[in-house]
Amino acid sequence: MDKKDSEEWLKARVEKANAELARQAGNQEALPAQLPLWPDSVRAVPNALLRGALFSISNVRDVVKKRTLLASVKGIEVRFKGERLNQTDLDTWETIIHLARTQDLGSQVRFSAHSMLTMLGRHHGREQHEQLKEDISRLTGAVVEITIKEEGQAFGGTMVQSYYRDEAAQTYVIEVSPQLLKLYQAGNTYIDWSERQQLGNANLAKWLHGFYSSHAVQIPYKVATIRDLCGAKASQRLGDFRKLLRTALDLLVTKETSITGWLIDENDCVVVTRRPSKSQKRYLER
Repeated sequence: MDKKDSEEWLKARVEKANAELARQAGNQEALPAQLPLWPDSVRAVPNALLRGALFSISNVRDVVKKRTLLASVKGIEVRFKGERLNQTDLDTWETIIHLARTQDLGSQVRFSAHSMLTMLGRHHGREQHEQLKEDISRLTGAVVEITIKEEGQAFGGTMVQSYYRDEAAQTYVIEVSPQLLKLYQAGNTYIDWSERQQLGNANLAKWLHGFYSSHAVQIPYKVATIRDLCGAKASQRLGDFRKLLRTALDLLVTKETSITGWLIDENDCVVVTRRPSKSQKRYLER
């Protein structure tokens, strides 16, 4: 093959490759640029994040060095690597995404540390500022892979894509991945923010609130299953966890959240009664 023939052959290969890339791009579903707009009174969270141990109830932050499968409901697989996340991290992440919903994903989300702490219902002292720094850093460093079996799709990445902080002004610029839209499209739940905030540091109650809010139909779950799904320590005795569970469920009722009652039946299954949201009512009517 002489030089001229080589150039023609290379040109043909490049054109063929470009044509194939264009074809593949044309077959991909275009992602909407923006999250759906939800009211200020709620936080929209993908169901996949509420139905497992990604945001656990534990305040002990183990470091997972290898991509590890976490407990989750059937149909969802969650793998994780990094410093474990808990309900405090979920509060912070929900609030960042709440701000991000008003603009294109991948755009810069700007806020002051003071305003973020106010939205989170925290004080504004040095300790709370340091906690916010840790929260955002942890969300940026934790690698998550979520597979929705029914959709045949997987999201892989970090909960926060990148951040910049102006130390003098104590302001943040944060970016989140546009691919998060896929998780929202697979199903999401509006979490009543005032109900969640009034639960304070009761991590198990907060987890249960999100978990049951993500179900239009309340399915009985065994106490042992809930212990695994919420990320409680596997070494914790089931009897001890059952006591904590009863206390958390009582708190949800006394705080007048959407959970109005509960019992643990003869099969050691937790059965709750709950007021469905407006969208869940429509779903149940259909």
